[in-house]
Amino acid sequence: MADKHTGPWAVSQKNAAEQVAPAPKFSFKLRLTISMLFLCLILPCFKVFIFYVYNMNYEIYKRHAAELITTHNDQTSAKLLALLNPIGDSLLILAKQIRDDPRLFESASFHDTMLLHLENNPRLVSIFVASEKGDFHQVQAMRESMIIANRVPPAEAKYNTWVVDRSSAAGSSGKSSKAPSSELPRASTAGHESPIAPKGGGRANSVFTFYKDRHTVLDSYVVNNNYDARERTFYKALSANVGTPANIERDRFLNIGDPFISSSTSRPTMNVSAPVFIGKTFVGMVGESFELSAISNFLKSIQISKNCETYILDTEGNIVVSTGANNGYKLEKAALIKQSVLEAAGRPAAHAVQLRKSSNQQQFEFLDSATSEVYLAQFTPFPNNLNKNWEVLTVAPISDFLGGLYEINKKLMIYGGLAALLLVVLTYFLSRAISRPIEMLTDDIRDLLEFNRSKEVVRSNIWEINILSITVNKLRNTLRAFTTYVPHDLVNDLLRSGNDIEVGGESRYMTIMFTDLKDFSTIAEVTPSRTLLKCVSAHLALVALAVKEETGTVDKFIGDSVMAFWGAPLLDQNHAYHACVTAVKAQRRMVGLNRQLVADGLPLLTVRIGIHSDAVLVGNVGSSERMSYTVMGDGVNVAARLEGINKEFATKICISHATFKEAGERLWTRPIDVITVKGRKGEIPIYELVAIRGGDTETMATYEEQDLCALTHQAFNLYAKHEYGQAADLYEKLIQAHGDGLSKIMKNRCLKNLISL
Repeated sequence: MADKHTGPWAVSQKNAAEQVAPAPKFSFKLRLTISMLFLCLILPCFKVFIFYVYNMNYEIYKRHAAELITTHNDQTSAKLLALLNPIGDSLLILAKQIRDDPRLFESASFHDTMLLHLENNPRLVSIFVASEKGDFHQVQAMRESMIIANRVPPAEAKYNTWVVDRSSAAGSSGKSSKAPSSELPRASTAGHESPIAPKGGGRANSVFTFYKDRHTVLDSYVVNNNYDARERTFYKALSANVGTPANIERDRFLNIGDPFISSSTSRPTMNVSAPVFIGKTFVGMVGESFELSAISNFLKSIQISKNCETYILDTEGNIVVSTGANNGYKLEKAALIKQSVLEAAGRPAAHAVQLRKSSNQQQFEFLDSATSEVYLAQFTPFPNNLNKNWEVLTVAPISDFLGGLYEINKKLMIYGGLAALLLVVLTYFLSRAISRPIEMLTDDIRDLLEFNRSKEVVRSNIWEINILSITVNKLRNTLRAFTTYVPHDLVNDLLRSGNDIEVGGESRYMTIMFTDLKDFSTIAEVTPSRTLLKCVSAHLALVALAVKEETGTVDKFIGDSVMAFWGAPLLDQNHAYHACVTAVKAQRRMVGLNRQLVADGLPLLTVRIGIHSDAVLVGNVGSSERMSYTVMGDGVNVAARLEGINKEFATKICISHATFKEAGERLWTRPIDVITVKGRKGEIPIYELVAIRGGDTETMATYEEQDLCALTHQAFNLYAKHEYGQAADLYEKLIQAHGDGLSKIMKNRCLKNLISL
């Protein structure tokens, strides 16, 4: 937008400050002011009553919250066991199958059974079996972004198997295929650490196979990583725990390993494993891996309040899993580090553990000094079904449980203040009768300044407000009439500045357009006045609408002609392009107007348009009594001359080379000739505008118009090189193909030039 302090119609900072009254430091709506004054008188009456009732109900709700947390902890333990038991049941079934048929340890046919268990429990990541002989079989569900043995798996893979056959390796020690060091897996798949060579025995290969379904193998490769499950932490932990006779005799013995970051999924993962006995001899294990988020998400799903925090702690106060970030673990160098609940300095859970140590209570409340929030804490031992002496800690702010209390107090306020509310309603309607019309008039005046339509006529029984409404309506009608004579943007700028209109202008590079009707004098002689006025008005309205759509300004109507410009009062970087689009729209829409005129028995109208871009003077011209916002200068004369040149060359839209330079790459044009404009030195190229490149269907070029432009360019290039014979032939081709009037004129010029040579 043009700088408001440089144009002749703008007001200076100093003058604007003098004319506009300073805004008050604080302002309030009238209706709100009247209502709030009355409320301030009656609200203190309820304060003491509500305070007493609130404290009494607070104690009731606090006891209820403590009971709810106790029940929640019991249910957390029971439901978490219900979540883990299916995993344990699956392991025990697999262990029994192997116990019944030990050959399954070394058989790939067991993969189908493992896959079935994996599919029946979607929480599982993988299922694996490992034997005392060192054999290892795993079936793993595929996840996004997995890296297995330093390779990216096939995109269509649904699951994969990992087989380590140490029995075969032992029988062919030294003969296994050697994979290069680059083939060594960065880490094993989910549930297992990086491979470490065993203390003895032959080297064994890991065979990874990827499946699209049970019968379709996508890829398979061998990695010589000498993986031995017997050296892994999960295997050692299980074999150490089941060595006692008591555990050997147990029908249900499960072991939960410590969480770790899976190298293939990069997510926190945990193993659950069960031993396999033949008789009383430990011969191996079965295990299942699941992501730790399965437990943390489960804990989050059963939270009893919005800000409740639930932790499962071991005997040392370390977090096993929680609803917090990273499931309660620290993440260092792609490894999960156990975090003591006391390390969460300032957190309510750490406060609760410290208070439990000092008071030896299982349930209590405390104040968090950091947030001044009162919390309830409950410690509950976890059932020892999984060989873990865990306990459940739940910490929740008491404010989470006071929603019902707030609702009760709200009702007390409503019922207790019913009488006052009736008075407030009465006050509201009385204030509304005064303030509503004033507010509507305020909006009405704001809409008036923004040139928006009035929503409704403001009516009031108050005499002063009614007079004000009538005055605003008269002002709106006057302003609407004013904008039909003066550009809309100029009026808007004047209203915002508050300054008087002054004579003056500024130089600005703009685009000017002139239109005129062909043979209008002849049409006027044979057409009745009323009919002529109807035809001309329809034409002028059509052109004016096209100018408005392309953000232009109609300067004036001169009889049947229209003068318009782009680039003022608002700056327009694409003023030449918008002027050309307007011209094409006007020409295309004249076709529809002429169809209507012919149907009404009226004469056809043909419009000719001239467009030129130049630096001109724009501003208010005239006297203090009467002035006009217009453009002046040589560029205006050139635009008017170009409109008349259409008659000489049988064209419709003539644009100058200056306009072509501004927007030519976005236009379909064809060269006309190089002419001399009266009053100007030198010659200027001129072009006929045919259509818009990349425009909408209304302004785009037809194939015929594109062909016309291409052939005209070829013919004119020959004409410019003084190859008049070839140029005449091309112009003749245009005449035969398109019946083009410009080509007839240019052909004659070529022939005359040939004669003069």
